[in-house]
Amino acid sequence: MKTLIVSLIAALLGAATPVLAQSEQYKQAMSAAIGTMKAHSMTTQPADFLASANQFERIASVETKEWLPRYYAGLEYVYLGFTGKDAAEKDAYLDKADANLKAAEAIADNDEIATLKAYVAQARMVVDPMSRWQQYGPLFEAGIEKAMKLNPENPRPYVLKGSALMYTPEQFGGGEANACPLLKKANEKFATFKPSSDLSPNWGQKQIEPMLVKCK
Repeated sequence: MKTLIVSLIAALLGAATPVLAQSEQYKQAMSAAIGTMKAHSMTTQPADFLASANQFERIASVETKEWLPRYYAGLEYVYLGFTGKDAAEKDAYLDKADANLKAAEAIADNDEIATLKAYVAQARMVVDPMSRWQQYGPLFEAGIEKAMKLNPENPRPYVLKGSALMYTPEQFGGGEANACPLLKKANEKFATFKPSSDLSPNWGQKQIEPMLVKCK
């Protein structure tokens, strides 16, 4: 009987090892991919954003129950959507952002995914503001509102809304006077915000620094 119990314990430990190893591999792969993404700047070439998006998609193809790889892939495609050479290329990137967003939504429902949904809508609108604001403006606002409701301490919804207002003409409700309170609030929230893990989203502060100069 003692021999049988020992054999069962050994078998269970052996069965658990691959799962633990896979989890560690996931963390290592994500840490490396996030490190690459954090090294990006305004001078980063589109090919580098694309390589980074592909890196996250490869992780997502293995870790099918994890939402973060799809989230980050979608985020990289949003960046590409802002930098594409023409409307067709921008929309092609944003189609991929949408695909990754939907895959993430199928796994989880949280404030970061809601924020990304707003970001995709904003990028779509920026491609052709005059003809798209009626379609994507409400989607942007809905994503921001949901994210703020799910987690009032998350600075990223304030980053997106404040940034959008900064570049919206005053006659349409934008301008510095309307943008600065939100950008300042985002900056305040960054001072106390703590990501739930080392892999969790923590972008946005550098993005608003040039705009905060105008707010002073």
